[in-house]
Amino acid sequence: MSTFLTGVDMSILQYLFAHRDITTTLFFICISELGSTIFVCGIALCVGLLLVYRRTFALAVGLAVSVLGSGAAALLVKELVHRTRPEVAYQAYLETGFSFPSGHATLAAALYGFLIYLTYRMLPAGYARTTALTVCTLLIALITFSRLYLGVHYLSDVIGGLLLGGLFVWIGHVVAGKIERRN
Repeated sequence: MSTFLTGVDMSILQYLFAHRDITTTLFFICISELGSTIFVCGIALCVGLLLVYRRTFALAVGLAVSVLGSGAAALLVKELVHRTRPEVAYQAYLETGFSFPSGHATLAAALYGFLIYLTYRMLPAGYARTTALTVCTLLIALITFSRLYLGVHYLSDVIGGLLLGGLFVWIGHVVAGKIERRN
């Protein structure tokens, strides 16, 4: 199984590297930043403050659990697994640290995934909800793909990040629900 995953990881890495161009690379560098720790924490803080202002404290706590919990878990797993990143020759720009799971994919899934949950909870069915859901889903997909295209992660890294981020969206949802039931 490990050999199969390594083969798939390398095949995708090499394919994307062979088809990389400067314009698309610059686009995906910008997209990738939408999943960076600074950007994700900034957006989470703004949304969290809005939720507190609206007195939806349980949802603010759920958002914090989703984003902060997934980020901490990603760092812990990186330290436990110690997977090296793809060779520098494949990277569009130099990334340091361990590769598994992708922190960008984890944080993107956690933040934008929780925003999908909030959208279902707070917006009525219609154009605005559909647009918000589409944008959040597209952001998760583009950020995740950007990490592959830029050669800084393997496919298994981003899949692991998506699963970890998704797990923390679910945990944040459960925590928010328990707090709401208490009040």
